[in-house]
Amino acid sequence: MARPTHLLPAVAALCLTSAVLVRANATQTTQGTSTGQVFPEGPGREVAMRICQDCHPAGDIVKHRESRFRWSVIVEQMIGEGASIRDEEFEVIVTYLSVALGKKVKINEASATVIAETFDISEDLAAAIVKHRTERGPFKDWKDVAAAPGVDPKRIEEQKGNLDFGK
Repeated sequence: MARPTHLLPAVAALCLTSAVLVRANATQTTQGTSTGQVFPEGPGREVAMRICQDCHPAGDIVKHRESRFRWSVIVEQMIGEGASIRDEEFEVIVTYLSVALGKKVKINEASATVIAETFDISEDLAAAIVKHRTERGPFKDWKDVAAAPGVDPKRIEEQKGNLDFGK
């Protein structure tokens, strides 16, 4: 049986209209209209908005708080589902999401496992942070954490807003 070709222009118009409406809604939500949900300011925001808003309204993204490790897993999953993310954009997006939408960690109580996930570092390095804390007492600020042997201070500084020192 032959397909009716007289419906093709109407179907094409409907698909185009739907695509425009979906894109307009994603852009409107990302801009933070009625919901007030916007991507927080920070380095990498534009890259994250450009890539993420095609599939996700900002409100769906900004309500999540994840560790650096979890954001890297989520971004990898998005690539697996077809998101077009270049290699150089991967680190930018993961860093932006983990800083702007990072999971808070009580650094003076956290286990090595939680610290490893928070900073996306090895368990051994996270254990060194716990050991440093145990030997020298509770951390007072991010610089105390960054002083632990073998730690990359830039990674700690990047996440400083997500550290809870229990003050």
